[in-house]
Amino acid sequence: MIQGLKVFVFAVALGFAPLQAAAAGEPEFAPSTWAAWTKTQSPRFPGKTWQRFATPEEAGWSSEELAKVRAFSDTLGSAAVMIVQDGIIVAEWGEVERRFFNHSIRKSLLSALFGIALDRGELRLDESLGALHIDDDTPLTPEEKTATIADLLKARSGVFLPAAYESEAMRKKRPRRGSHKPGSHWLYNNWDFNALGTIYNRKTQRDLFADFKSEIADTLGMQDFDLRHTYYHLEAQHSRHPAYPFRMSARDLARFGLLYLNEGRWRGRRIVPADWVRESTRSYSRSERVWRGYGYMWWRYLGELAALGAYEASGAGGHRIIVVPGARLVVVHRVNTYVGKRVSGGRVRRLLMAILRARTGPGREAPAIVEREQRPVADETTPSAAEIEALLGRYEGPRFQMDIARRTGGLQATVPTYGTFHLIKNGPRDYVIEDTLFRLSFDGQADAPAGSLTVTFPHDKPAKLTRKP
Repeated sequence: MIQGLKVFVFAVALGFAPLQAAAAGEPEFAPSTWAAWTKTQSPRFPGKTWQRFATPEEAGWSSEELAKVRAFSDTLGSAAVMIVQDGIIVAEWGEVERRFFNHSIRKSLLSALFGIALDRGELRLDESLGALHIDDDTPLTPEEKTATIADLLKARSGVFLPAAYESEAMRKKRPRRGSHKPGSHWLYNNWDFNALGTIYNRKTQRDLFADFKSEIADTLGMQDFDLRHTYYHLEAQHSRHPAYPFRMSARDLARFGLLYLNEGRWRGRRIVPADWVRESTRSYSRSERVWRGYGYMWWRYLGELAALGAYEASGAGGHRIIVVPGARLVVVHRVNTYVGKRVSGGRVRRLLMAILRARTGPGREAPAIVEREQRPVADETTPSAAEIEALLGRYEGPRFQMDIARRTGGLQATVPTYGTFHLIKNGPRDYVIEDTLFRLSFDGQADAPAGSLTVTFPHDKPAKLTRKP
């Protein structure tokens, strides 16, 4: 509570209080003003790497105000922020190359795939669960089976069953089964979202992760995405429908946001149908937060930000891809949820409003644009064949288990609730788990078989795991 008050006071001191008044008689974020400021004749897109404006002022932004925004984001605990105007970086800070869990941003990624599949005639929005032969270990009732794909996309299925990847808050909000007919009640419901993954794979006879890579990631030139950063998370005690987590970087998510900013087109090629982009990002339900509504696995901003048509893909802990068509803007916000950091949705919204207020006028007719500096990537040290052999196996502890296996050029670790990660050698028997940056230390000397390993977490007690025979 005290910390939240400190953040609020700090925000006011910097001049971007969350409810700062607009000029009398005019919306705070007037579409006509932004349209006059943004005069790009044709959309711009990154190539193999991103470009940035030489200074924010080239594009009509204030460096001083953006510095205040960055200071505010630092108080929130943001891990990475990218501000992209019409395909060019205005400002960025933090670990934009580092892959974090997307959390529920995964749902908006799948929504794009549904739009592509619908356009190809591979499925229909009016198909029901019954016609699709979708059930669960707790059998669906005849009424529940009347729910359609459209109902699930809108989180209005009326199926109130346990699901993988549910938070405790989601469980507590689940209504009594049968209390609402399909289509009649909005509930942010992982059963709907996970079942849509099953439906997509069955109807297309393809894998949603592979399709995301081939249809979207490869086409957009994502720099950090690979299929090994995805996996299916099954909680068999709850449901037969797994969740489908992704790990992705801010700079790759910014490409996805830019695709939607351009209504599904990328360098003249149609990727996602424009009518699907508009239909899926429209609000069909008002959420418990009065400032946003829900579309087809996208969130729509209401209130003062509605004037610019803003919408977002949202993940737990403060992960966001925010698309602002009226400002030709994409904002990506990441949080280090590996170590339990969280930024509330309301604070991310205030950060967005602060960003918008940092735009002071039109940019130059021919703004200076430069290549974004590429940060050097440290070379991986390849462990010896004998060391690899000495460390392979399953390690178990009271909190979790970890499987250490070979990969090309080294080792990888698989944790059932988190997926598979490369291990980066950091010492004779020490490794770092990629993306998370957790440390692994194996016991023993030289190439002798390890009997245990210790996982060191930031801000938490180390965990010791014993190797199974």
